[in-house]
Amino acid sequence: MPDIIPETIYSSEVPGKGKGLFTSEAIEPGKLVFRIDEPLVCVPDNEHLNSACQRKSWKESHKDECKALGRRHPRLVPSVPWAVMQLLLRDRGGSIPTIDRNRLLTLQSHLDNFRKFDSADVKKTKKWYDTMMISKAALEFSGVDKDLESVLDLTTRVMINSMTISNGALDPLGTCLSVYAAQLNHSCHPNCIFIFSGRSLSVRSLGLIPAGDELTISYIDTTMSSRERQRALKANYYFDCSCPWCSVSLSCGEHDIPEPLKAKMTLNQVSQLEEEGRRAASLAAEAPLEQQTDLLKQAAALFQPHEDVYPLWRYPRSLINYYLELTSIDLNHWLSALGFALKAYLYIEPIQYRVSWHPIRTVRTFVLLKIIVEAGYQFTEGPDSHLYKGALEQFGTNWPLVIAALANEIDAAIPQGFGIESSFAAEFKTFKENVSQHPKPGKEAWQKERVKLKKLAKELVG
Repeated sequence: MPDIIPETIYSSEVPGKGKGLFTSEAIEPGKLVFRIDEPLVCVPDNEHLNSACQRKSWKESHKDECKALGRRHPRLVPSVPWAVMQLLLRDRGGSIPTIDRNRLLTLQSHLDNFRKFDSADVKKTKKWYDTMMISKAALEFSGVDKDLESVLDLTTRVMINSMTISNGALDPLGTCLSVYAAQLNHSCHPNCIFIFSGRSLSVRSLGLIPAGDELTISYIDTTMSSRERQRALKANYYFDCSCPWCSVSLSCGEHDIPEPLKAKMTLNQVSQLEEEGRRAASLAAEAPLEQQTDLLKQAAALFQPHEDVYPLWRYPRSLINYYLELTSIDLNHWLSALGFALKAYLYIEPIQYRVSWHPIRTVRTFVLLKIIVEAGYQFTEGPDSHLYKGALEQFGTNWPLVIAALANEIDAAIPQGFGIESSFAAEFKTFKENVSQHPKPGKEAWQKERVKLKKLAKELVG
């Protein structure tokens, strides 16, 4: 399919940011802003491209890529050096369109910033070392006649401007560089979001965008505190954010906390608690799987004396809950996974993602639905069915109604959040075909079940 870029979308200089994309006409919420079906570079993380992609790429660089990769088999090339290698090969073969070449050269590389590091700073030292290794690997694998300095410049352009390819469930799959979409600047309160369906990159509106406004996406996790956001942007993209949220040091959902409660902790106390919680969560995530749950619960306990100032949806408590859910899934502890997923659905995601059809919120609801189905399987056929029976029946929850209500929410979210032709829409359709259907519940009946789900979440995980 051809790219869809309306004439109403235009590029213009943004003071201190370089190029940006704007709209000359208002855009309604949940609409397709533009779509790029053939990004300049699109490579997977884990394995070589499938046969269809091979046929598509053969005339550009794929033939030479296969030779280069074949020399390294069975070692697989990570996506970033592979992307750089592909660009080097396409440049040599003359298959990069002139317009894309010119746009590529206008993108920021921040090569000088990559070079600036204190040897005592382990992270920055490693980042420069990794950048050098990526550049050398791409140069060696491609076999092109280029000097290392020019390859370093290309590598840093890819690292700064690329996007993460994801599947319908937003799991990371690889690296994509669209020199058109790379003109989108960052905001911690963005008006757009990008999603993938295979190689196709779609940018969709998250709210009403007035005519003349700049189109923005988020480069980072916007649920982090303002301090963490600024730290992440400076470390990875080399700029200080001055978006509406950062200009007043606003964190996600912070305006929902009454001022008298905020005053109970000083800024230094807040910063120290957040840092302790973030560090504890990071250490737990790196520990052996069987130790992660206990370590994450210890991290969560740091916030218990401050629950009025640190509700469950406030970072990093929300991050810890998410890690606990993932760990429970990895350990096949489906009741615990259900408890943490219910807490996220009921208390975290409505605050962090205000629009009901937000793609991230919708995907998380889908995860909850899958957990419920798995718990139901364990209830009927699992070796510990008696444990699931006691837990799932204790509040008289009408599970067919719950499944129907969640499925209805996802169905309602797809047109605005993803588009009806997206890979997520196809995946969810397949899921529904394999799950018994229940009539759409009424609002009052669903509210009664939500009360039961809140009790169940508290019973399962506190």
